[in-house]
Amino acid sequence: MHVSLDSALGRQRRLNSVGESVLQIAPNAAAAYSLRSLTGGDPKVVRVRRGSDNHEQDFTASEVSSGALTSFVNAQVVAPLDIQELTATGRDGDFLIAKAAYSLRSLGTRQATLAATGDTVARADGKFVAQVRRNSDDALKSFTATEVTDGTLLAFVNQIQTVGTAVNGTGSFDNYTVSNLSTTGFSADNSAGGTGSAGFPYVFKDDDVIVVKYTVTNFSSTASLSPQVRGVNAINSVTGKTNSGTAFTANGTYTDTLTATADGTHLMFADGNTGSYTISDFEIVSHSSNGFVKTWYDQSVDAGGSAHGNHAVQAIAGDQPGIVNAGALVVDNGIAGLDFDGTDDFLVTSSVSGLEGPFSMFSTSVRDTTGHTVSFSKSSANNRYFAIQEAASTSIAVPRNSTSGVSVSASVSGADRLTFAVTTGETSTSVGALGGTLANTTDDYGSNFTSISGIDQIAIGLLRTVSESGHFDGRIREIIAYTSDQTDNRIAIEANIGEAYGIDLPSGVDPGFDQVDGFVETWYDQSGNGRDSINTTATQQPIIVDAGVFQDGLKFTHTDTTNGKRLFVPRSAAELGEDFALIWVGKVTESDTSVNNVLGGTRGTQNYAAGTAGISIKSSDGTVRFVNEDSISSKIQSLSSTTTTLNEDSVVFATYENSEAGPELTLQVDAGNQFFSFGSPYVLTSTKDIGIMNSTASNGTYRTQESTTGVCREVLVYDTHQGDNRVNLVNNINNQYDLF
Repeated sequence: MHVSLDSALGRQRRLNSVGESVLQIAPNAAAAYSLRSLTGGDPKVVRVRRGSDNHEQDFTASEVSSGALTSFVNAQVVAPLDIQELTATGRDGDFLIAKAAYSLRSLGTRQATLAATGDTVARADGKFVAQVRRNSDDALKSFTATEVTDGTLLAFVNQIQTVGTAVNGTGSFDNYTVSNLSTTGFSADNSAGGTGSAGFPYVFKDDDVIVVKYTVTNFSSTASLSPQVRGVNAINSVTGKTNSGTAFTANGTYTDTLTATADGTHLMFADGNTGSYTISDFEIVSHSSNGFVKTWYDQSVDAGGSAHGNHAVQAIAGDQPGIVNAGALVVDNGIAGLDFDGTDDFLVTSSVSGLEGPFSMFSTSVRDTTGHTVSFSKSSANNRYFAIQEAASTSIAVPRNSTSGVSVSASVSGADRLTFAVTTGETSTSVGALGGTLANTTDDYGSNFTSISGIDQIAIGLLRTVSESGHFDGRIREIIAYTSDQTDNRIAIEANIGEAYGIDLPSGVDPGFDQVDGFVETWYDQSGNGRDSINTTATQQPIIVDAGVFQDGLKFTHTDTTNGKRLFVPRSAAELGEDFALIWVGKVTESDTSVNNVLGGTRGTQNYAAGTAGISIKSSDGTVRFVNEDSISSKIQSLSSTTTTLNEDSVVFATYENSEAGPELTLQVDAGNQFFSFGSPYVLTSTKDIGIMNSTASNGTYRTQESTTGVCREVLVYDTHQGDNRVNLVNNINNQYDLF
């Protein structure tokens, strides 16, 4: 949580020495803006847009100071299937509808409820993510996201399988362990089917690992007796033995680890000459098997919540990607994924309707070597597909239609990938790859991919099924596919994926590392006049949370004419009248030899904005001045002898009165107060709005060069002279911000 000390202390409602708020001291403001309460209550003060998904929310003064605003900006709570379209009021439109969505985690509350079709043990319908085949007996079971991570899936895969009763022995059997099995008096011999062998009906196979423990007593030998536990392919047969435990030649307790090298492996004590022994307290300590994904369930639903059912399936056991290896989940950095071998593993949907484009794909993977994570393709042709390829140093969108196609690549570092690819279905394809760095590449390739007719399937881990080429080698964690252009929603989707998998996204949009930017769409007017300061253009909105850190005000930067931050008071110089006051609280953070506007309508260079007035600062020496640009070539300027300091907060109070004795200005910078009188009154004829931390020309055009970089905490505008309230107003502000 990034909250300032002042905010943590709850100082947003701090009053002056006699208990009055700002608008109680001087109640007739034309407009009043702050992140604290200026009313003595808890008003709505700001509307904030979150950089990771562009969602917007209003905040009161207490919610700003409590850290709720910062928490909102850094939070990413919406999973892909629950993300809504952007509207004028935030992400509260229709749900984004994915065509298919595959993951081992739940992708949202709108995740499809499915039937566990084909499971060997019937289950009620559930929010399943994968159907897993265990290696020991080829049993199939579907699992939810919770069951993947809570040990339920592993218990199923590693379950001990019995295939009958013990031969020449008695005991009890369950699906997990055997304990205290009595084989007293068995005499071992070396002949196939010998009556002295003790066989146990358990199955483990295909690289399974089993650990057994047992006690040998009454050991007797008249020759070269060397019995041991064996893994064999039939009970009471040493033929086809595949592995061996410890050859025991004395009484004792033994623990053996056996790894199967052939299917149908059973356990048996065998290989003796003459002699005898007793086996007791036999126990299977553990069984580590392998699990493979036959079905990766499509979690997506339509607008009404009905499942699309575009499940990705592989019926051939040898071509199924792994999910459990040697008894453990296949994970990278503790997160499970499907393990594709790069040779023959892949999953594919049956015929899918509605794949006409445009297409958008999100793929999350950990790459071992080059291969394709996902493709939309035509099942009967090699020359129509749109796919994501993960190469060594790039992520590539690979579209092809008939004989024409291109590959569009974006540089990316590392094997851990979050890749986005989109084609409009008309003229362009773009791909962005996230692997610690962000890369965007867009390529216009004319009419090569203007029509995508005939696409009818989705393949995972493969470029195309016709030739079964382009197999992926590595772990695929998640794939979300849309038959729509999701460029505008890209950051919202990637932010959730990046947080879920610990992928370091670029600062400013990374909720996983609390590095999200927050922007002010509306600074609410607390005066009661409804003069809210609004900017709906995202690139121009001032910053309130910068890479996760609350700025204790509104941060204005002016890098270029497009991205320069700007807000305006919906009040012009002409509307201020003959008597007025302007009050600004904030700091300048970059040194500039120009005279820059912090509050008002001034331009600050020749060809002045005639008829405007405002507070300006020359930050290179800290001088503050109040300026009336009375014509395009002249100005009335009052320079304060009290200077400001770069990167330190100040209050500037200016009140003007066109009195009978002559026009006069009171200008106070922090504790320094000065009085100015003029022979002629200000010219206040401009109809353009008063700028906050930005300069505008006479026609209202934004001026980058004369705009101030810094943080604005508070703005007060009065259409009346405020000389009588100056001391109390400045004292209240100083008490709040500790300025001098």
